[in-house]
Amino acid sequence: MKTRKSLIVFIIAVLMLATAIIYFDTKLLDHVKQTTKQQENTEEAGEENPEPSMQEPAVENDEESQEDVPEDAAGTDTADAETDDDLLIASESVPVSYNTPEYDIEVELCENKDMKTFIRLKYYRDGASVGNEIDEEQIPELAGIFESRNEAGGGDGTQQNDAEEQGTTSEEDRPYSIGQALLNPVHGQLYLMVNGARTDQYIQSSFYLVDLNDLSVKKLFSYPAKYGRMYFNRDFSMLAYSFSDPPKMKVYQEDSILEIFDCANSEFVVRGSRRDGDSVIGKNSAPGYIYDYIFISWHAPGVVRLTRDARPADDSGAEPVRSELLYDVETDLLLNLDGTELSMEDNGESADGQGTEEKGTGDTGGPGTEEGQPDESGPAAQLRLFYKYLGSTDEYPKAMLMLDDNFVLRMGMLAQFGVSEIHKSDIDAQEGNVALYAELLRATKFDSLVSVRMPDENTAVVSYMHSIGLAPDSQLSQLMTARMAKKGESWVITLIEDGSQ
Repeated sequence: MKTRKSLIVFIIAVLMLATAIIYFDTKLLDHVKQTTKQQENTEEAGEENPEPSMQEPAVENDEESQEDVPEDAAGTDTADAETDDDLLIASESVPVSYNTPEYDIEVELCENKDMKTFIRLKYYRDGASVGNEIDEEQIPELAGIFESRNEAGGGDGTQQNDAEEQGTTSEEDRPYSIGQALLNPVHGQLYLMVNGARTDQYIQSSFYLVDLNDLSVKKLFSYPAKYGRMYFNRDFSMLAYSFSDPPKMKVYQEDSILEIFDCANSEFVVRGSRRDGDSVIGKNSAPGYIYDYIFISWHAPGVVRLTRDARPADDSGAEPVRSELLYDVETDLLLNLDGTELSMEDNGESADGQGTEEKGTGDTGGPGTEEGQPDESGPAAQLRLFYKYLGSTDEYPKAMLMLDDNFVLRMGMLAQFGVSEIHKSDIDAQEGNVALYAELLRATKFDSLVSVRMPDENTAVVSYMHSIGLAPDSQLSQLMTARMAKKGESWVITLIEDGSQ
């Protein structure tokens, strides 16, 4: 019995101990849960309301990282473009004729804070965007364009603006600007007419060819004139235009001149209304006449439509005869509007084929010549010999011996050298600007004989064409007159002047 009671007491003690353990474990677990929940609440509260002392260094580090870390590629390009624009003090967009979606070329005339003027180009090549610049070293006429324009317009360009509003100036004859820009999409070329100062109604203009493939720049000419709008033919193989020659700075006898440029070979086919700097255009043109040509349009890829004024070379007061005709560049023939060849009658000669006094065989001072052709002997032969000697360093002294002691040279282009005429004594002295022109005189050559007149047996007046220039790309052809006097068996030159007298 006693043993049974002891067992019951032991079991009760064990149960009480187990109950106590369970109770304390439960309390401990609740405490752990409560502590964990408090920590989580504290962390969440810390994220929502961080303490200033902990977050301020992080803010400073973020600002430093923003300054140190570069932007991505697109952001960098945008920033650079904005920086370039900020450097500009002047800019203007230049309209481009014959632009295409393939090139979508943009031309902008700009000046930066360093007072340097340049042309900014943006276009597509082989589907890729290209950006380039042409500076003053490549096109010297760009220098100071904006300043010169403001000075010419009274400092603020108001005079220029007034002229444009009144319609007295167009884009191509606007001074100090890009007068014309033309894209040749077939040959990847950009043509630029850079206008300088204005003199009366004429502008000193320079014409450039830019190769968009390698950005090479070629100067085609620089000449004061009034230029008409330039046009490509249908297949973009040629460019044609005409211009008015200023009377005060006359190089050509004509008042209006045609020029045609071969875009494929980058050379002039017609320069100064002449082929190869020699004969006037049109193998069927009558000699003894001055022809003024005005370009109208392209009639076909190799044929231009022109207005022509014809006047006798020996009668400056004669009323010109105007006609409209075609010119075939390949055959060098003048055509009627229906495509038939122009006859000599339509070119100024009389119906019986007899020309003017210069073309006949009357008073030529030499033996008989073929009808309608000037005499190549006598004074004309002496004049040719004079030019031959001029072109030779060794024989140049012989040319000087063919000049009369009172020889005078008068040419309109002498004005650029600060003189109106040159005497033989000046050439012999070789001083100042005269010496400079004497070098230019060495570069002249006799091209073709126009006429020979003899007022008396000891006097001859020879009209002829000569070309002048120091480089092959600057050759200019002019109508000249030489007055010669007979001394013994030879002829000496007493006067040379431009034009027909």
